[in-house]
Amino acid sequence: MAQARDPWEFIVSTQKSGIYESNYLKGNSPDGNRGFWIKHNLLSAHETPDAGNAAAHLMGEFWVILFRRGHPPIVGKKLVPHTSLRLSNTNISIDTQKIHLQPTKATGTIGCIRWDLSLTEGGPPLLHLPWDWMYRAGFPKKKLVTPHPNARFNGRIQWGDQTWELDNWIGMRGHNWGTEHAHQYAYGNCNLWDDGVDRVVDGFTAQVKLGPVKSPWLSSLVARNPNIAQNQLRHWFRAGQVSPGQWRLGWPSPSSSDQNATVLTMSTDPTTYVGLRYEHPDGSESYCYNTKFADVEWRAQGERFTSKCGELEVLFPDPLADVPMHPTKEWDPGAGDYLSL
Repeated sequence: MAQARDPWEFIVSTQKSGIYESNYLKGNSPDGNRGFWIKHNLLSAHETPDAGNAAAHLMGEFWVILFRRGHPPIVGKKLVPHTSLRLSNTNISIDTQKIHLQPTKATGTIGCIRWDLSLTEGGPPLLHLPWDWMYRAGFPKKKLVTPHPNARFNGRIQWGDQTWELDNWIGMRGHNWGTEHAHQYAYGNCNLWDDGVDRVVDGFTAQVKLGPVKSPWLSSLVARNPNIAQNQLRHWFRAGQVSPGQWRLGWPSPSSSDQNATVLTMSTDPTTYVGLRYEHPDGSESYCYNTKFADVEWRAQGERFTSKCGELEVLFPDPLADVPMHPTKEWDPGAGDYLSL
């Protein structure tokens, strides 16, 4: 029997400097009208004087975003210095100022927003890189794995006098890290479908900087039910199209008439995005836009699947017009947590 692949279930930043790392949760209510996104980000400096203690120069960056269909998202952010971070180098464990993450448990408080969630494992991990050595090597610069691709969340999210009781909300737990964010990308995930069947699709199209040169668009897609792994090198250079409000990815191409082609389309009105400022380890900034309510059409193995609850995320080096960014430029981390309320 083949040995199980390493799902990278530890805090990578405890062993590597000069990277960013994100362990995040996302979920949708079964009726598709609400969603949440909780991000446990770690930023480490490129230079670590104490090579034996990569965690000594980390900054914790924690986000909670609540989505309500037809309403602006609610955003909270907290920054935590390395002296307050307690991290594990053997499993997924983050413990800091009122925020705690374990593989199947997450609790936290940012401003007046509080969460207390448990989650099921949701099946074996999805890996976007085809070979284990790619997760260890310097190339590619960004690593992506979905440890719990089809999880169920139970618990409670509260803010002010509002309470969401979560009863088998559908979502996932993700993990990514790297020396920099891609120059620009689209990422999509969906596991709440119109036909009610347990199914998950997870993929991206990205363009990276190679010194002063931009790479071609590179793509990967992995899925369950139907089981698909289009993440080999021969798939990377296949067609992917990225615009502010739409991502199309397909083999042999997004416009193919082949009934057996795999074609994924996610689209949204950009004004429905939440806009987040993303910092790179070198201090530069990119602009991330995310929704939990993208329209999805996925054709695979001769079948067609649809959803109104896709997660669509795009990142660009320049901000989009008419989408508010969080946190605002006026926010002073020294004055306390950021809240958009």
